[in-house]
Amino acid sequence: MKAVSTKGGSRTARLAALAAGVFGFAASVTAFAAIDRCEECRTNVLEPCQLYTPDARPSCFMQYRACLTAYGCQLDP
Repeated sequence: MKAVSTKGGSRTARLAALAAGVFGFAASVTAFAAIDRCEECRTNVLEPCQLYTPDARPSCFMQYRACLTAYGCQLDP
């Protein structure tokens, strides 16, 4: 039987750790971008709509929910 070198196993472990780190970083950046988009729906759609058209409350919420849905944000009940 051949002896297995631990050097190769160490390299594999380092590559796996690097891949997991890169994946984790990418996931966190993506999540942060999604949070910003969801916040933009509130600040760029809901608040201006309510400010400039105070009698259009149902319409403002419909536009807000459409924005949240488009960005895949969680809808508030």
